[in-house]
Order: sequence, then structure tokens, then C-alpha cells
Amino acid sequence: MNKRIKAAGGIVIKADKILFIHKNGRWDLPKGKMEHGVNKKNTAIIEIKEETGLPGNQLSILKKLIPTHHHKQIDGKIIEKKTYWYLVEFKGEFSAPLIPDQREGITECRWFSFDELVFVLEESHERIRYLVDFCLNMPFYKKYKQ
Repeated sequence: MNKRIKAAGGIVIKADKILFIHKNGRWDLPKGKMEHGVNKKNTAIIEIKEETGLPGNQLSILKKLIPTHHHKQIDGKIIEKKTYWYLVEFKGEFSAPLIPDQREGITECRWFSFDELVFVLEESHERIRYLVDFCLNMPFYKKYKQ
């Protein structure tokens, strides 16, 4: 029986930019493992706050997105990871300091404009490319950006 991990995270947006974290040599989105007794939405906000340094009270969940699944091997065991994703708006200013959680292997947090996404997504996991593409093509998101 494979071990299963549940996690939650977000595509954090502000105006025409998306926040990415650089972790283990790749651009990724902030996310983390769900702790017992903490729901998916709260986990997403907590993890975004911890991994990027953004104030949690300035993060607002706009919409639930599709979950992603992947398998990885840890200590010879196959782990199935299911991540629940949310579209999250940062209501603060771009000048808010971004503080990468170096204990998690995060070396940088950076806002990228839509024009820069093609380069960022080249250095991301396929599931992240899929999720961002899904989000950008949602009718809700298109309406939100107008």
C-alpha cells in the first residue's frame, strides 16, 4: 500500500502577476502538507504565508482550482501526493517583502508578469504548467482580469 500525503497551496495573484517560489532548482507554487485538524483552505493560506513571508491577513481565496496528483520515491517507498489548489489574491502592495523559507529549500520568491510565464514555466514541473494554464483559461479568471 502506497503512503498518501495531502497538501494544499495556491496560485497567488496581484494585478497581472503571479507569485512563484524557487525550490530545489525549479520554479514552483507555494504549498505544503496538511496537518491533522487543519482544513484545505487554511492550509493553503498558512503555507503561502510561511513559504513567502506574505501576511496571511492580506491573502484572500477567490476560487477552488483542480487538485494535482503525483508520485515520488522517498526512502525506497512510493508516496502519492495529492495537492488541493486555490486561486489566492494578495491584497497588499508589491513592496511587501518576500521572505523565502530557506528551511524548506526555497531560495527565492518572485512576482512574474503574464509575459514572463513562458520562461518560468519552462523551469517548472509539468503539473505546475498544467495548473497555471488551467487557471489562466478559466472563465472566472478571464472575467477577473478585465
